[in-house]
Amino acid sequence: MADLRVKHGSNKKQSKKQRKQRNNECPSIIRALPNELLVEILGKVASTSMFDLCKVKLSCKELLHVAEDDHVYHHASMEKFAMVPLPWFTGERESSFLKRCKESGNSEIQYREGMVQYFSSLRVRTGLENLKKAALEGHGEAKYVYAMLLMCCENEDERKEGFDLFRDLKRKMASSCGIGRCRKRVRSFIRSMWVNNPVVRNRRLSLCCSSMCDSSERMQRVARRRWSWLVEDEDDDDCVGISCEYCDGDYELSLFCKMFEV
Repeated sequence: MADLRVKHGSNKKQSKKQRKQRNNECPSIIRALPNELLVEILGKVASTSMFDLCKVKLSCKELLHVAEDDHVYHHASMEKFAMVPLPWFTGERESSFLKRCKESGNSEIQYREGMVQYFSSLRVRTGLENLKKAALEGHGEAKYVYAMLLMCCENEDERKEGFDLFRDLKRKMASSCGIGRCRKRVRSFIRSMWVNNPVVRNRRLSLCCSSMCDSSERMQRVARRRWSWLVEDEDDDDCVGISCEYCDGDYELSLFCKMFEV
């Protein structure tokens, strides 16, 4: 009788071990896929949902290994992390993850660090460089901020470069409505940190230099309607465009600089 109990217990342990092994095994179709393709797929998953990525990592050892590729960390979403993480509220695992994302060139990390460095910690040159890197990676908000900062410069070439970036961003976002949503996210970030380096526009410098332009008066009229930066939904009707693209750039720059007025 004792031998039967021992045998039954041994079989039970063995069946648990077998189930565990089966759970850790990847389906044959996963093993058949090239590693480069799996890395690309997990990069897409990481860019949309860290929760889904964690579930994928738990599914089998092969995918857990693939998820450690730099490409995955490069595209990882920062949606669930604080815009300005405070060291005393950041756990060891979270700090390690953010550090790995930074080392992998994650554009959202570069954007957030650039914003804090430029506007808060007064490391202006380093901050501008991080914003530029993120902008060149295609990060929308970084490209918007970098373009606005260049458009504030007194150097004509830098202003032109900033305007070209802004025009390209607006074209890719399909409409001024997209720019409005982008501006709203930037404004939300600026409000979340202590600003020590506000942007002040030199009003003598204008992108539109034409005395014949009929958009200037209209731009001022639109600006008077939406001038209060305290109005949360000021971007909701931003789809009304301005015919002159240079006046449109001047108007957008005015809205950007208005974010820093208290």
